[in-house]
Amino acid sequence: MYKIYTTEGLIIESRIFGESNKIYFILTRDFGLIKATAQGVCKTESKQKFGLQTLSFSKISLVKGRDIWKITSAISLENVFSNLKGEKNKLNVFIRIVSLIRKLLLEEEKEPIFFDVVKSLYKFLKTENANNKDKLSSAELLTVMKILHTSGYLGENKNFGDLLDTNDFSDETMNNIKRIKREMLKEVNLVMQEL
Repeated sequence: MYKIYTTEGLIIESRIFGESNKIYFILTRDFGLIKATAQGVCKTESKQKFGLQTLSFSKISLVKGRDIWKITSAISLENVFSNLKGEKNKLNVFIRIVSLIRKLLLEEEKEPIFFDVVKSLYKFLKTENANNKDKLSSAELLTVMKILHTSGYLGENKNFGDLLDTNDFSDETMNNIKRIKREMLKEVNLVMQEL
């Protein structure tokens, strides 16, 4: 009998294979970035397809196969695209962050901070005013720096230390970023040129 694992995950990407099956790339808190298949998910009667929409946070049950995870059930918790679709600036920030994680993270690299950072950013984006572009860009910059730091691309810097340890997007955090934003952007741009 196979052990069933249940975790929360963000559906990052999917690809069709076969007539009605899909392969998914899912960022999970418990297992990192995983690749998993869902059988028959393209059929109209599939119960799983709503829980496996791209950019959805979902509760996913899986079994570990020899080469790939297999999805046994999926329940949508929140659809990022639906919740942010009327706010293009916010949605674009979220998509850029997810794309960066997809690019940097190895499959099954168990580092829960990646999931936590994405979840925190999403909570911030849901509640923040879309017209405050400065605050949105500061939140994106902080999130990128956390991802690069956790991935080992960004070394220790005493000016950024406290900021990189928080999942807080408070006014105080945003004001602290304003003071050193140029220095932060310089560091990020140096790293991104190397990637």
